Amino acid sequence: MSPKEFFLNFNISFWSIFLGMVCTFIGQGMIDRKADREDVRSSLELVKTELAANLEDIKTMADYLVDERKSAQYFLDNRANLDKCPVDSIYFHSGLLFADASITLSHDALELLKMSAIFQKLGNNQLSMDIIRAYDSCEYSVSLYNKYISDRDDKFNDTINEKTVLQFASTGNIDMKKFMKNSYGLYTIRWIKNQVAPDTELFVNDIEKAIKAIDEYLLPVRHYKNKKNK
Repeated sequence: MSPKEFFLNFNISFWSIFLGMVCTFIGQGMIDRKADREDVRSSLELVKTELAANLEDIKTMADYLVDERKSAQYFLDNRANLDKCPVDSIYFHSGLLFADASITLSHDALELLKMSAIFQKLGNNQLSMDIIRAYDSCEYSVSLYNKYISDRDDKFNDTINEKTVLQFASTGNIDMKKFMKNSYGLYTIRWIKNQVAPDTELFVNDIEKAIKAIDEYLLPVRHYKNKKNK
């Protein structure tokens, strides 16, 4: 083989191997980027679902506290003539006042984002901050609501205890007529009526903002997938 043929074959082999490696790297890069986009999309969908569920729970708790104050007002308005109130109404409003209430919100999807380094793959610092702020708001709203419930329960425990349970609940249910005639009972109902429920409007706005930001981030991805499917 002549030197010219040797170098020609060498160049052909070299460039074949080089271009093959380049194509492999490019192809693998495209596959990796597609996998990253899919990871980001599925993770954000989980976050959105979790935040939406948390938001619904916060609104449910807020509604409960509004109804609780209405029930307290009902007994205050009718404490002089509870004998004339419908039994069903007495049971309904007392059930609201003495209901076991608490709230817990999930943050599993956020932990998944942290552990899988999805935040780094987002390439959107503002979206990352919106998500983190939304979860912070969830946590803070839980602390406010549960603090209120704890304070309320302390008032009930001071009123209905081992010494007074037979007086107020000899049949197993709270006798609201006796309860309202007791100074401590009346104080507890007035305390509930006059309490200002935790203002979680700002927290709700943070969560709704994060959900909207996720939708806007995923919109091009959904548009691309729908277009591809057509």
